[in-house]
Amino acid sequence: MIRRRRPRGLRPLLAAGAASAAAVVAVTGLTGSVRAEPQLDVAEARRQVEILYHQAEQATERYNDARISLREAEGNFDRTQRRAASQQAEVAALQSSVGAFAAAAYRNGGLDRTLQLVFADDPDAFLERATSLDALTTREAASLRKVVEARRELVADQTAAAQHLAAVEAQRKTLAVEKSQVEQKLRAAREVLNRLTARQQSQFDRASRSDPRTMLASLPIPETARAAKAVDFAIKQLGDRYVWAAAGPDAWDCSGLTMMAWREAGVSLPHSSRLQFQTGRKVSRAELIPGDLVYFYSPISHVAIYVGNGLMVDAPNPRDRVKIRPVTDMPWAGATRP
Repeated sequence: MIRRRRPRGLRPLLAAGAASAAAVVAVTGLTGSVRAEPQLDVAEARRQVEILYHQAEQATERYNDARISLREAEGNFDRTQRRAASQQAEVAALQSSVGAFAAAAYRNGGLDRTLQLVFADDPDAFLERATSLDALTTREAASLRKVVEARRELVADQTAAAQHLAAVEAQRKTLAVEKSQVEQKLRAAREVLNRLTARQQSQFDRASRSDPRTMLASLPIPETARAAKAVDFAIKQLGDRYVWAAAGPDAWDCSGLTMMAWREAGVSLPHSSRLQFQTGRKVSRAELIPGDLVYFYSPISHVAIYVGNGLMVDAPNPRDRVKIRPVTDMPWAGATRP
């Protein structure tokens, strides 16, 4: 049987064809595996962004809570440190004051055991063995008792300082975690918005804007001078940027704005929507008057200042600015009157 030989000239062509086919398959497979994300419409983008902004605001308010707790822990640590240092100086002075008769007693061998207890690591052991003071004069016994009491207070202060320092470190870690959460959610929101076309982003922004002029024209006058100052301050910030954890002068988060508005009226509030809700008298929705603080979501993560006619001023989110809008825009949680 005669086998026909494939023409030698076809081999390079066949090899090239196979390579081309493989390349086509590879490209096709690559194209199929790296598909572009489907284009979002404005409504779906708004839904996703609002969820992410809400999650970012929850983390922001937790961050604000942790920052308050950190300041408290740092204050407690500083106070106990100062108290321990003062107590240490007092112990040294008292031990020095009993040094003369302590040395004599040691030389005489009569009070060696007692003095060991006085200067031991466990000052309470001394007081438990109070009968060993019988050999001392009243004045000497009183001096030794002062040393032991001072040392006991020093140990308590040092222990408290260590506990407060641990609390400081824990709050610093919490701050770092919440900051990371805020930044992660805001980054995700930006990624969603970046998928919109320029025209869609313009639509998105137009839908978020409100014209405050018509809303402000018929607002009622607040009932008290303090409330009037708080409302006036908030209204003057309309158009300012939202920045998480900010409290002015030109950028705000929600609780930073309400805190500074009422500070202008002479009332001190914490920089936290949750803690602000715990301050002041609770009022119902039907009782609202200008100046009241209104809260949203459960757990509470947003606060605004009520200005009348069913409207509030608040710092909404990074895509928006301080604005005036209806209190019905978000899930209601309660209200307080500072």
